[in-house]
Amino acid sequence: MVTQSARRNSLLVRFPYPPKRTSRPTSNRLVARCRFRVLRGLWLVRGYSALLIWFFLLPGIGQAQELDNENNELNINAQPLSAVESVEVGSGSGSSHTVTILSVVSYQPAGSSASGAVSAVSIEEQSGYNGALEQFQQARYLDAAERFVAFLEDYPHSILADHAWYWLGESRYLDRGFDDAVTALTTLLDYFPESTLIGAAQLRLAYSYQELRRYPEARRALKNVLETFPDGELAVLAKGVLEDFDAQGH
Repeated sequence: MVTQSARRNSLLVRFPYPPKRTSRPTSNRLVARCRFRVLRGLWLVRGYSALLIWFFLLPGIGQAQELDNENNELNINAQPLSAVESVEVGSGSGSSHTVTILSVVSYQPAGSSASGAVSAVSIEEQSGYNGALEQFQQARYLDAAERFVAFLEDYPHSILADHAWYWLGESRYLDRGFDDAVTALTTLLDYFPESTLIGAAQLRLAYSYQELRRYPEARRALKNVLETFPDGELAVLAKGVLEDFDAQGH
């Protein structure tokens, strides 16, 4: 039986090249981009986090629940896929450590020369995604993170993949796994530039950098928010954090 402490050494992530896919090897020699250090409980960052969570969580969940209807109207040939990349995700520690290779497939606008097409969401696929999201809604962030990883392993080509990467990042952030949140959110920003969650991901990425005291990166992420979304609540939140940085000399 895997202990709770073993689960809490969860998830190693890096971007290997060239892309590959293997079964789950047991190895402690892998070079990892970051290590998931999961702590219990909801942890909010200053006054901005509470507003951010409610601002993005409720609309995001609503969007996820409406995706089945949107799939019925999806023009499959209008969203060709780009080349497949991959992400290594591990769990456990010591002799129980395992590694899984996840594929990352981003979407490209209509007219792209890339081959392949986005398929509609199956019942099993939607169920897996909904199950992970339900864990998040219940503030079970460790379970949510593990389920989103499992979803991305099983359905790397899903049109829900960008949402899964986003909520994986949120799950890790809310368990204070800030390095891991950076990795998940950066994956979303790099591979899914057309995602409707780009703005939320940019702002949460800035918050993650802030917690890591990586203020230059946090400033860049906040400025990206202002450049991309100059109006609305995203901009208000970004400006507020930048003003705090200025006042604190960061």
